[in-house]
Amino acid sequence: MINVGYLVSYDYEMLKISLKQLYDYVDKIVIAVDIERKTWSGNDFIIPDSFFEEVKAFDLKNKIHFYFDKFYCPDLTPIECESRERNMVLGKLGRGWKIQLDVDEYIYDFKETADYLNKYWYLNIFPKLTPVCFQGKLITLFRELPDGYLYIENDEKFPFITNQTINTNTRQNNKIKNHFSNIKVIHQSWARSEEQIYFKIKNWGHRNDFDTENYFQFWKNLNSSNYKEYQNIHPIVPKVWDFLKFMPAKSIDDFIEKFRINNYQNPNYLSKKDLSIKKIYKALKKRIIKK
Repeated sequence: MINVGYLVSYDYEMLKISLKQLYDYVDKIVIAVDIERKTWSGNDFIIPDSFFEEVKAFDLKNKIHFYFDKFYCPDLTPIECESRERNMVLGKLGRGWKIQLDVDEYIYDFKETADYLNKYWYLNIFPKLTPVCFQGKLITLFRELPDGYLYIENDEKFPFITNQTINTNTRQNNKIKNHFSNIKVIHQSWARSEEQIYFKIKNWGHRNDFDTENYFQFWKNLNSSNYKEYQNIHPIVPKVWDFLKFMPAKSIDDFIEKFRINNYQNPNYLSKKDLSIKKIYKALKKRIIKK
């Protein structure tokens, strides 16, 4: 089983782009929406009824399930609210591989990712005994311009696939082993309108971690002529985003297709010696004998 969980709020419109990449290759999709339509910062947002109707029309195989609950807690910080919601969604995904995505994250060539996960089916027989989390590479879109997209492509890793039902912080579980994979995930992140970006930085989990106003002005002034002048631009850990690249594209779909053509997802992501079934069996046998 491969199941996917999404957290949906003010940026709901991007969900359809992400769903198109993986719908045919997964078994279950859970879409979490705050029942009071509040962000992790307690601000209100609106999702029109047409969105739910469009998702229903798209869901021809009845894979999508909406999960409504109270995900904003005034006594918690935005990051704590995020961690809480992600764990609540994990609990709804059931057994098997659990992929944790935001609506603006797109796994192009998802078939290769599904084939990769299915190679390690045995890790889900007794998941408490074989806990694992896979990390991927983020391709971060930073600015949508009239002539294309500015983006960051380096070794920025993030955890997003697990066989467990709980995280310790956001999508991370520091109590289990993380395995790096070469799965690339296009993250639309900052490639939005000025209004959307301003709303995002005032409401996301990192709103208290940097000078949002100053960073917003820097972001607004970037274009396809001056982007090479800036390096180390991540708002919290500068060197994580070392430099920007530019790709001409007419739309986000055009960018995804061009990036897909130039970056085939090789399914042989991980060294076999780390997760071979023989090694897993020996480790479990040793653990049982010790007990």
